[in-house]
Amino acid sequence: MYHKKSLFRRNRAIPTCFLAVGIALLLACGGLTACNSPTPTPEPVQTGQAEPEYTGKKILFINSYHEGYEWSDGIEKGLRDVLDGTGVEIKYMRMDTKQHPEEEFAIEAGRTIQAEIEAFKPDVVIACDDNAQKYVVVPYLQGTDLPVVFCGVNWDASIYGFPDSNITGMVEVELPGRLVEHLKTYARGDRLAYLTVDSETERKVAEIYNDLFFDGKMQVYWVKTFEEFKEAFIKVQDEADILFFGNNAGIDRWDDTEVIPFITENAKIPSGAINDWLAPYVLVTLAKSSEEQGEWSGTAALRILAGTPASEIPTVENKREELILNLDIAEILGVVFPPSMLRNAEIYSSEGGNQ
Repeated sequence: MYHKKSLFRRNRAIPTCFLAVGIALLLACGGLTACNSPTPTPEPVQTGQAEPEYTGKKILFINSYHEGYEWSDGIEKGLRDVLDGTGVEIKYMRMDTKQHPEEEFAIEAGRTIQAEIEAFKPDVVIACDDNAQKYVVVPYLQGTDLPVVFCGVNWDASIYGFPDSNITGMVEVELPGRLVEHLKTYARGDRLAYLTVDSETERKVAEIYNDLFFDGKMQVYWVKTFEEFKEAFIKVQDEADILFFGNNAGIDRWDDTEVIPFITENAKIPSGAINDWLAPYVLVTLAKSSEEQGEWSGTAALRILAGTPASEIPTVENKREELILNLDIAEILGVVFPPSMLRNAEIYSSEGGNQ
């Protein structure tokens, strides 16, 4: 499993807004042209010590996936950073639908969580990623008196009828258009390939990408096993000019020890990703922040516990992003990043270490 802290060499701690401005000035022709404003957040609450209105309150957190999946682990970390020391009792439940994608499994997981909700009697439920909405919130909680905060819902929460009288949250969005425009700087043409695990979430994401950003011209390569991934990766090098790496979570028999040598041997075209754990495998990563989702959700939940109805907390979209450059793949492809760009980015290198 890729662990960011052990593999990244941080050159300089730069606030995200300054990073975006630097990229805009350096790479305006490549499409990275806007500085994101800070994420809209609910009104601040005191989280450094137990507050009387929080002591004895309970939150149930529903994770669509499993412990060890880096995206939802990051959400849980952001949540803990906000809730630790508040006096709130929090229970974590994980549906494990990434490792068990069968619908029957998800339906049964939803029933199990609903039974726990009835037994635990939480004051707020936080539901993370799409399957928690589909199999728990919509069938059991929507329109009830129990407040729900969702997070990690890709692009469009209206498909679940959100927001609702008892539901608010943070929609998960990405910047694929900006990433691909930047990669075109190093590409021989504009044929775009999207290589990703074959899952319900990724099919939703790929359709949205094609509709909103790429005018239906993005060719998608679906894979279920590591062998299929390797076959598709080699094929893409000749059939496309830019590789957009979607998600590897759920690819059967994925081998972290084998994938980097394989990519090193076979990479011919520039590649990019929007998930930070994929940075060792691609040239450029423009990453969204999973911790942002957890921090916002925890803050919203505290505001609800303090008396604000969920309906009065507007839904928002995530704003944070982080530029990560892979020097190993840059060397393979003959790409030279400007020094000023390197100073203002997170750096991946097999040399490891911090400086």
